[in-house]
Amino acid sequence: MNVWRYSVLSVAAAVMGACVAVPSPRVVAALPPAGGEVCQAYARTWVDHFRASVADSGVAASEQRLLAARTQLAAQGINEAECELPYCMIVPLSGGRLDSYCGYRRPDPSGRELYQWVPYR
Repeated sequence: MNVWRYSVLSVAAAVMGACVAVPSPRVVAALPPAGGEVCQAYARTWVDHFRASVADSGVAASEQRLLAARTQLAAQGINEAECELPYCMIVPLSGGRLDSYCGYRRPDPSGRELYQWVPYR
């Protein structure tokens, strides 16, 4: 009987942990990523590839676009690490489906929180 109780508790803890990981809906206006136009194009392509991977749809095409964006960065002499990418996370939905959330973590100017989430697009 204890095995079942601990199994239920561990599943409940995992679900609650996943809910805690999702950022709160209280966000500020979207800001463009730093790094110039080439980095912004790379960030868009990177996020599109992440979302395609989560949706398991169009991954091969998005992978080709990501490779082209990386080639463009290299042609401009820009390292990928110089571009600011948003934080992206997988959000589990009911029925075993998955969604994704991407956003930037910025310092909270009000001081009430350590950070605010700025949504990506």
